[in-house]
Amino acid sequence: MSLPRIQHKLTYHRGSVNSAVFDASGEYIFTGGQDKIVRLIKSSTGEQIQAFSGHGWGIQGLAVSQDSSSLASCGGTDRAVYVWDVGQAQLVRKLSGHTQHVDCVAISGNGSIIASGSFDKTVRVWDTRSSAAQAQLQVLDESKDGISSLVLTQTEIIAGSIDGCVRTYDMRTGRVLVESFGGQPVVCARVVGSGKCMLVSSMGGSIQLIDRSDGTAMAAFSGHKCTEYRIQCDASDAAVASGSEDGFVYLWDILRDSETGAASRRLEGHSGIVNTVVFHPSANVDQAKRHSMLSAASDGNVIIWE
Repeated sequence: MSLPRIQHKLTYHRGSVNSAVFDASGEYIFTGGQDKIVRLIKSSTGEQIQAFSGHGWGIQGLAVSQDSSSLASCGGTDRAVYVWDVGQAQLVRKLSGHTQHVDCVAISGNGSIIASGSFDKTVRVWDTRSSAAQAQLQVLDESKDGISSLVLTQTEIIAGSIDGCVRTYDMRTGRVLVESFGGQPVVCARVVGSGKCMLVSSMGGSIQLIDRSDGTAMAAFSGHKCTEYRIQCDASDAAVASGSEDGFVYLWDILRDSETGAASRRLEGHSGIVNTVVFHPSANVDQAKRHSMLSAASDGNVIIWE
């Protein structure tokens, strides 16, 4: 596995950048952090296209619809989810109902359904097409601790929790389909491998690649530092990447490193806690993009790697 290089280092934010995501095309990046601003950036040039202002507190989570027309953001102490019209750069809705910090958010492909996770131990599901004041569809309250991570598939809601569980819900009924116990607090859960696998990162520095069909662990990766912060990770078909509290981005080759779990690469570029790493959406299908990813850190910087 060759070493990714820094294509752009973005310095638009003041303070920690807590969340960063590609849109579905990979042409644009949305970033959010302690400066309370969501920024839209063109990934090929690093140019800022738009800034979205309105949050009263630092931004913790971002999610963008498949067509990039709708953006959901959550701002921790705001205890709310903000819904934006990307084209107009306008706040179109504020979803309130959580009683504590909101740390993560997910959005359906067409932007009609939003799920949010909070310190209040609930996942709340919202219908953005509803004209009702709150538009709340469901409250999922099985967790014994705060919700740290959310994923929406076409039929499921997948919630990682500080209580050490990853719960998969039927989106229509809200019924728990699968409840996986890992023991350590879960800080990140992502569906990878064309939906066949799940990547689960836990406090203490363990990342597991899990077969969703039977729940077995296919591989485990370690070496990064995750003891106090909600460090986000991701995987392509070939590699696993994670942020780390020591300021590095860690990379594992899935085939080569699955036996030992030791990292193949440790990338320098940040001077603070690396909060999140995300692969380019074309990493699995375009050889030119196989090493493309972004990272965001407490140093206020976002790095686009190629």
